[in-house]
Amino acid sequence: MIIRNILRDRHLSYIRLYFGKYFHILIIISGVLVRLPLVSLPLNVYGTDGWRQADTASIARHFFLNGYRILYPQIYWGGNGPGYVETEFQLYPFSVSLLYAVFGEQVWLGRLVSLLATAVAFFLFFRLAKLMFPDGKSALWALAFLVFSPLYIRYSVAFMPEATVMLFYIAALFFFYQWAQNQKAGFLVASSVCIAMALLVKPTSIHIGLVLALFAIDRLGFAVLKKKEIWLALLISLLPSLFWYWHARDLYLEYGNTFGLLSGGDSKFGNLSVWLSPSFYASLARLELKWIFAAIAIVPFLIGIFLCLKQKSFRINVYGFITVGIYYMIVARYARQEWGIQYHVYMLPYAALCVGLGMDWLLRQSKSVFSRYALGAVSLLFFLASAYFYKGMLTPVQDGLAQCASYVQALVPSGDRIVASTTSVADDNGVANNYQEPQIFYYSQRYGWSLPADWHTAEKLIEYRNAGARYFVIYDKGLLKNNSVLSDYLKNNSIQVGPGIEYNCAIYRFN
Repeated sequence: MIIRNILRDRHLSYIRLYFGKYFHILIIISGVLVRLPLVSLPLNVYGTDGWRQADTASIARHFFLNGYRILYPQIYWGGNGPGYVETEFQLYPFSVSLLYAVFGEQVWLGRLVSLLATAVAFFLFFRLAKLMFPDGKSALWALAFLVFSPLYIRYSVAFMPEATVMLFYIAALFFFYQWAQNQKAGFLVASSVCIAMALLVKPTSIHIGLVLALFAIDRLGFAVLKKKEIWLALLISLLPSLFWYWHARDLYLEYGNTFGLLSGGDSKFGNLSVWLSPSFYASLARLELKWIFAAIAIVPFLIGIFLCLKQKSFRINVYGFITVGIYYMIVARYARQEWGIQYHVYMLPYAALCVGLGMDWLLRQSKSVFSRYALGAVSLLFFLASAYFYKGMLTPVQDGLAQCASYVQALVPSGDRIVASTTSVADDNGVANNYQEPQIFYYSQRYGWSLPADWHTAEKLIEYRNAGARYFVIYDKGLLKNNSVLSDYLKNNSIQVGPGIEYNCAIYRFN
């Protein structure tokens, strides 16, 4: 009887009748409960995120062990130095390390911090959606999409800063939208603080400035640029990051370690040849369809974008969609790759708001029970597609690096430095690439140098030996067996003490 009445009522008034005005709470609780099984998973369980999570967990561990020096994040692959590294402001791993002091070092604590940040982001997003869509129906659809989008499920419990930056990003949108409605200075200050925190956690979030600027000018006119509080808000948003990244640059200059943030070591940027390539846009479309829309939600999204163009108060979504598209072009080298899918998280709030608007419009156009059944089937297909990705996240994977690291920990004395081979290259077709492989270092708790695939020479090993390396660890058969010079050098200058390259873990102790 209840289901039949819901299907008959195109405005979903029976949902409000049976679940009351707190239906969004039910959606959020469901989203949190769905994610709880993911909290207990190891770092290396899914996709291409194992090395990123290992690096983040390494920094959290060093805070815990070395006195919570938040201005001096440390990694393991810093050679014979202390491993201080140029990176983003490490608010997330520092927060995790504080929990280590109470509960001990546990991976699930890092995932739990991400989940807590995500739960708060859900509430703030719904508040934003309610501001934008006062009737509440579009807001509920938008929230449901955001909560169960495959990309947000993946990064909402990752041992990475993505969940933290999404909290600040959504909070900045929420407070700025409120300010645009009533010009109360408190909302603008709150938005500026959230932008500042987002920039500290992930500098790629800087594009939100363009989104908010375009929306403010569209909503309030160019006179908004004459307001002193706007320029004060700009200073609040940018100054903390300027000071931090200046300091991070100094860490690189002194210690030589970087995540490719400002200094050498990596390049994320696109170029004219990429921007003119149809394959670039095809890759972006494929990744968006797969990870954000689960293919099914693209139709209500396109409807929602069209509807947003017609109403000024909705256009923040259009500006968000356009700006994130420009951002993809800037970070094209990562944005077009499956292993760079975390760069797409910023599309989530704009996509969700448009999907919510599009779903509500489709429901209002439904004139027959059959049409409403069809829409119900579309919704069900979206959740089933999300469930498919969710199942993949729960599926255990064989991680040879973690297994090899256990041998390294058992066979290499804790004070000795290692050189760890990696299949990544330092030069990717003329582009600087972050090649460091942190997983062997993290799981073995050993320090040393990471050796990229294009540096596998006897000269490099001699250089690292002279700097203090005592062991060489290599897990890829091709890198060793196809390099006779390296093989001969190791045969004449070391003893293999590990399981062996046939078992994907050769550990050479230098003579």
